[in-house]
Amino acid sequence: MTKRIIAATGCPTGIAHTFMAKKALEEAAQKKGISIKVETHGQVGVENELTDQEIQEADGVIIAADKDVDEDRFIGKHVIKVSVSKGIKDPDELIDKVLSEDLPPFKEGRQRKTTEFSRQHTNSEDSVLHKIYVDLMNGVSHMIPVVVAGGVLLALSFMFGIHSAEPGSSQYNPFAHQMNSIGGIAMGLMVPVLSAYIAQAIGKRSGFVRGGFSWEDGV
Repeated sequence: MTKRIIAATGCPTGIAHTFMAKKALEEAAQKKGISIKVETHGQVGVENELTDQEIQEADGVIIAADKDVDEDRFIGKHVIKVSVSKGIKDPDELIDKVLSEDLPPFKEGRQRKTTEFSRQHTNSEDSVLHKIYVDLMNGVSHMIPVVVAGGVLLALSFMFGIHSAEPGSSQYNPFAHQMNSIGGIAMGLMVPVLSAYIAQAIGKRSGFVRGGFSWEDGV
């Protein structure tokens, strides 16, 4: 019977490494005659999303991501969590490990560490520092589109003149003023968006709203 594994990949920018890891895992699985489906967490959002049935039928789960991925779906499955770069460099090793009978079930967001196997293979990817990095990058990845959009609008407003957004200036242009205002608002959202999505990575949905407002009261 053909083994089935599923995976989720994601990098902070959600562009190159997300899909490089997906391709590497798919190619490695194909060589081994293993069925695989890879969910990507890119800049456009979640693509090729895993269904409940696919998760239930999977023999193992590989999470190769440097941003927050909903791990609660995989409780009870054999799960390996690594950085996205590991998914690109060592897909064969990850597939072999996730199909190992010695790998303990995934429970409540972390690997059980009761067996010799898990003690030997617990590495820096699942360390506290890596968790902090993933939480931070989850905020950065959602902040980037806001910063880019705001920066582009501000830059475009200056095409009409360096003082085109100033009502009292001879260069004043209403359209430039609108773009400058919207761009400024977008740039102002940078910190609350960053804070909200870091909090989401830490506390899931319950942390999202609190994180978005925490920048105002200095928490």
